[in-house]
Amino acid sequence: MAGLPDHTGGSGPGWNEPEYEVIGGGMIDDQSSKVSDLKSGTGAPRAPGNFTLTAVEAWRNTRKSFTSWWFWMACALGIALAWGIAAALVAWAESNGWFDADVADAVHLLMAAFLALSAAVLGAVWGFRHSNGSVPSLLLAGAMRGVGLAVPACSVLLMVGLSVGGPTALAGAAVVVIVLEVALFGLIGAGSRRCFAKATPGAALAVVLMAFLCLVNVAVTVLLLPSTTGMGQASVPVNVERDDSGRTISYMCVGDLRPVEVAHTDRVAWLATTNPALLLGSVGGELAPTDNPIGWMLSGLQWAADGPSREVPCLDGESSAGLAPSMPVALTGLLLQTVVAALVMVSGCWLAARRLRTSSGSG
Repeated sequence: MAGLPDHTGGSGPGWNEPEYEVIGGGMIDDQSSKVSDLKSGTGAPRAPGNFTLTAVEAWRNTRKSFTSWWFWMACALGIALAWGIAAALVAWAESNGWFDADVADAVHLLMAAFLALSAAVLGAVWGFRHSNGSVPSLLLAGAMRGVGLAVPACSVLLMVGLSVGGPTALAGAAVVVIVLEVALFGLIGAGSRRCFAKATPGAALAVVLMAFLCLVNVAVTVLLLPSTTGMGQASVPVNVERDDSGRTISYMCVGDLRPVEVAHTDRVAWLATTNPALLLGSVGGELAPTDNPIGWMLSGLQWAADGPSREVPCLDGESSAGLAPSMPVALTGLLLQTVVAALVMVSGCWLAARRLRTSSGSG
């Protein structure tokens, strides 16, 4: 899926199709009229704050995808893989007796999570292949491609939800997440391409970043979780109130402090919040029935991000009234993804401009 080419005619090399020519060690656009734009790293000239020109530039960028059957094939493949992997995982779990009860909408919930993962991978590929233009136009172009993916993806997701009785509201949440993931990972792909004069090292950087944000971060978080366990002091909670999911939402603390074992999962859980599947899964967990084990699993990251207050109320004798509200996992993940995208894009623009200055000086 990540290697599918995306252009308007013929077949091509996917990651390695250059959008720039390398001349004298510097990278310039294949259209000489845009050389000055690359010097500033801003793309096509436009009036400051002129959204119309930005939108036109973004549409020209996006039109290359929308007129390509490779783009729509990639969308179809991403949707099919999300559904197929979700169905296979549920069938495997049921065959091993992991569910105590029939979970009819498990495929629906997991498919939504994998659609977000597909959106991130496809967004990075599309951004890498169409890295020319100003940063605002690239962001807007990514959002346009995200809409192009989200419409068929969420239509299929809605049909799956209606067929199995899953929460239909999940399709609406998936639209928002898919569009944002394609746009943000598109900037990561475009920035990676601009960091190097040749496509191969840029593709390697994009793959490394995608691997960390979509897979490695979860593995690192799981490995670090045992190190967060230690001893703390807690008193006795009284007047405890819980919500429908069993989460403790209000309590008061009485009595002396006593030693208890505490897992400060909040210290490492933020690493996994950038994972697109867990990001959408945390939303899906909130929409799923409270007695659904899949929904409980998907919302587990939010529990981990909330820290010991979930399992050990009255830690250090502090009641619920004195605790700061926890930040939603989805918001944390999007903020961290935005920071990564900004760092990669700024680095790419600076390196591209530096190569061009070096090439001009040597010429």
